This record gives sequence, C-alpha cells and structure tokens, in this order.
Amino acid sequence: MRRELTGEGSAGSSGAGRRNETHHILEDILAWPLTQRVLGRITRLDGSGTCLLERVCANYNNPALRGRERLRWRPWEILIDAALRRARLDRELMTEKLFHHEPTVRALALAARSIARHGLSAPQRFAAPLMVVWNMTQACNLRCVHCYQDATARPAPGELTLDEKLAAVDQMGALGVPFLAIAGGEPLVSRDLWPVLERARQHRIHLTLATNGTLLTEPAVARLVEAGVKYVEVSVDSVTPEEHDRFRGQPGAWKRAIQGIRNSVAGGMRTGFATCFTRRTFQSVDQAVEFAIALGCRTFSHFNFIPTGRGRDMLDADLTPSQREWLMRKLVRHLQDGRITVISTAPQFGRACVAYAPPDGIFATGHAGTGRGPKSMVLSRYIGGCGAGRCYCAIQPDGEVTPCVYLSGIKAGSLRRQPLAEIWECPLFGVLSDRGDREDHCAVCVDKAYCGGCRARAFAYLEDIRAGDPGCMHNEDVWNDLTSGDAGLIGIGGGQKAG
Repeated sequence: MRRELTGEGSAGSSGAGRRNETHHILEDILAWPLTQRVLGRITRLDGSGTCLLERVCANYNNPALRGRERLRWRPWEILIDAALRRARLDRELMTEKLFHHEPTVRALALAARSIARHGLSAPQRFAAPLMVVWNMTQACNLRCVHCYQDATARPAPGELTLDEKLAAVDQMGALGVPFLAIAGGEPLVSRDLWPVLERARQHRIHLTLATNGTLLTEPAVARLVEAGVKYVEVSVDSVTPEEHDRFRGQPGAWKRAIQGIRNSVAGGMRTGFATCFTRRTFQSVDQAVEFAIALGCRTFSHFNFIPTGRGRDMLDADLTPSQREWLMRKLVRHLQDGRITVISTAPQFGRACVAYAPPDGIFATGHAGTGRGPKSMVLSRYIGGCGAGRCYCAIQPDGEVTPCVYLSGIKAGSLRRQPLAEIWECPLFGVLSDRGDREDHCAVCVDKAYCGGCRARAFAYLEDIRAGDPGCMHNEDVWNDLTSGDAGLIGIGGGQKAG
C-alpha cells in the first residue's frame, strides 16, 4: 500500500539540532540576482569548453607569466589576494589546493554556472553533469551474480564505435564536464579505452576507472598513469576469497583482484577498495575497511546493492533498512577516524553524516566527495545525496543516456540521436532534480537536501522514481509492505513508470 505524508520530517536524529543552524554567509551572497548575473558572465563557455573563471585561476600566482600577460592578470590577482586576506586563508596553500588544481576549478566553474542558470537551490541542479559514469562496454571477463549491467563475455551488438566514443568525449569537454568515471563491463578488456582516455585528457577531464582488478597488471597500471587516470577503484566483495569468488563467478578472482590493488598502489595510483555488502557480508565492514587500509588504499567505497540487472535474481541479499542504517553508522565512524576516505553510493550516507558525525567532523559532500567541518556540511546540502539526473548521469555502451547506472531501464536519450547538452535538459532530469516531488517519507524528510532517497531503489521496488526509498529506515513501513505476505516483492523491476 502506497501513501503520502503531510507531517513534519523525521525525528530522533542526533543531527536535528544543527541542520538549520549551519549556515554560511556565502549562501546569502550566491542568492543575490546580481551575483548570479556576474557568475553567468565569468563562467560562459568558449568553443574549447573553458571560461574566464578557469583562466583567472590558472593565471593566479603564476610565476611563468611575463610582461603584458603578467599585467593583464594582475588586477584579478590583487582582488583574490584581498579576498584571501579577509578570509584568513594562506595564499600558497590556496594556490595549490584550489586555483591550480584543475578538477576543483572546473567543478567550481560548473557550480557557478549552474547557480547562474538555475538559481541557488538545495540540492543544486547543475547546468551540465558534474560527473559522467560511462559503461564503455558490455564485455567482461567475469560473471558476477550481482552485476547491475548484466555484463556478457563479448561486447553487445550496437556498442558505440570508436569515432562515436571520441565524439562523446568531445561533447563532455565542450560542456565543461569536470569528472569522467569509466566502468563496464570491464573497461580494461576494451581496446577503445586508451584513445578515449587520451581524448579526455586533451579536454582536461579528471579521469577515474572502475575495474574488477583481475587485469590490473603492472604494465596496465603504468599505462593508466601515463594516460592521465587519477584514481582506480577495484571491486572486492568480501575479505573471504571464497565468498568473493562465488560472487564473481570465477575461482581465483579474489587473488587476482588483490594483486591488482597491490600493483596499483605500488605504481603510485590513488587506489580505492570498493565493496557491495549483502546480508551475508555487511557485518564484516570493519574487517573490510581495515584490509583496505593495510593494502595501502586511500579510499573505501561502499556500493549500495540495488536489485537490477542480475541483482534481480538475488533479492534476499538486499539489506533491510535497519541493517543499512547500522552499516551507515559504521561507515561514518570509519570516515571520522581519518585513516581512509570513505564514500558511498547510498544517498543515506550524507544524512548519516549529519546525524552521527560531530560538528567539526568529516561529512560526505556527494557520492565521491568529503570535507571537514560545518562548511562541508553546508556544501553537502547542495551537492549531496542522490545525484541521478541532477549532477550526474550514465552513458550505456550503445550511447543511451540514463539517469544512473542502476537505472539503465529508463532512457533519457541517445547520443546517436541527440547531443548530450539537449539530453541533460530533458523533463525526466527535471523531475529527478526536484526533491519536493516525492512520495512516502522522502516527501517530508528534513534531510531531503542531504539525501533524497535512492531513485534507483525506488524504481526497482516500486516502479516509480518519485517513490520513497524502501531501503531507508524512515520508509521501513514501505519495506515491510513489500516484503510481507504473498504479495511480497512481486512488483520488482517490471515497468517503465518514470513519471
């Protein structure tokens, strides 16, 4: 039975007292119409996908500038120096961490352009994808039982040609997309991977790669480093080799994945350890995090199990809402320890940080970002929680664009028929960006800016992207309705009711 709530938001969360108290004066400034007009002017893209703001940052405190070029950018430098002094920020540190850190600058420019176009909103709707996740091929050398992509041994018919893939990268560059995460299938089986990486580097796009790790040899790592990949994430589903191999459908997969991690770390690559917990494995989270740290990984990535793809055949592996909340608490604790960065594809992780982290603690600022202190908590209101169709989208092997890798059944458009810029403005993505248009507890939750519920889980279980996320403890009655009696879970994943 479905329902809509009209009461106040969730109660009982330890973070309730500081949700509305945490405010930054910059929020007021960014809400001014004049500020938004200025942001629009300095973030207007040229033909190469860059803007004035990016050029200002690149030329700030730049010792290579001489003569007229030095004079040209000097007024901007004086203005920035004055702002840094007023904010009591170190000039050299900010040069390194912000002004000359290209991915951060590109993300900042996109955020500013988004505020100019859509106004300041919590969460923020973006003018272009902040991140694109690209399932480059359907081909994979493993047969994982929980594969959301339902990958196959060979590429699927109709996959994008190399020329089409390079054209897609060109479109991302022209839109100023800051981050591109390449996945599969298994991306390392694709010969097209390398020219795609090179084209993305030419467009100054920050590159990451998700892999099962079995092909991550020393030469492969060296080649990825040379190609400009900044982060590699290896999937390890259990600290127990037999459990991982059972999931991955191949004996010895665990051993090869762990060796791949060691090769990546030794090659100087920033390396992540990614785990999809199930009811059989979620209580091993402490061991998994400690193992990742021992291997030299700098990030622990939790993948939220969604019953899609082959995952539809293992519904009983999904965590209950209370189990997921227990896991979120554990992940928040490990994030606060500071020994390893912790990220999660579960939107509830942002809300859990608000609830369980100390005020000066570390907060999730999106699926792949974290930051310390109240300012980061403010930031998480704008970019945190579910980003499907709002700040990120997925590209399928055949060029179909979907809101999320877990929502491959909902097509927003095709790169073979429409440019990415046009697809990004589709009505479906407008619905996904509006967290006021929700049902069940997600409609009234005080944490909707930080979370918003997983739209893929809502669709997988209830065939409605607006529905409450049945994996959240605040929608536990929805979960109970789904799992009780003869009607339990009969509606999984069937229709295309996208709203």
